[in-house]
Amino acid sequence: MMRAMDAITRPAGRKRDPRTESAAIEAVLDLVSAGATLSGLSLVTIAEHVGVSRNSLYRRWKTKDELYLDVLDAINKPLPQPDGDTARDNLAAQLAVLIERTLDKRASSMLRALLAEAAAFPGLYRRYFEEIVTPRRVAMYGIIEQGIASGEIRPGTDAAFVNEVLVGPILARMGSGATEDPDPRKTSRRIVDLLYDGIRTR
Repeated sequence: MMRAMDAITRPAGRKRDPRTESAAIEAVLDLVSAGATLSGLSLVTIAEHVGVSRNSLYRRWKTKDELYLDVLDAINKPLPQPDGDTARDNLAAQLAVLIERTLDKRASSMLRALLAEAAAFPGLYRRYFEEIVTPRRVAMYGIIEQGIASGEIRPGTDAAFVNEVLVGPILARMGSGATEDPDPRKTSRRIVDLLYDGIRTR
């Protein structure tokens, strides 16, 4: 999904080299993971890391902001379809995907870097929120509401609050840069099970 945001726009009509494009995205992830800040990087630095001329990158991206947009695209994995037998199963499946993201150290580093410099990159932050955070919230709300409709979850349950409680521990882990690697399926199930006694129909 593409959106025009603030001054950040997609260049049109430029010939793309898929190898250079992929290498530049990988370079940003590598450099940020190694400690570089988004504001501290430049297309020149990124080009040097890739081993190409800066003009090779300028032909694809006029600014590093445009490149960062494509980096966010690259780390935004598709959501799973809620195909479990119960809302409980589907909530655990959604959380497992989020946990898998925290296991990708470079993706986690990129998101932490963006959150740390959100004020400096408002367009990037808006894209992150609109295309990564919001769809996941909507999916979680839908699962919770389906659970209410089926009688599995107590009527009147606040879907937004339940979502915050479920994802909070995972976001805290990503924000802290925790190094231990939890099993996504087991950990997501533990979180859901811990909360479920409070929201299930009695």
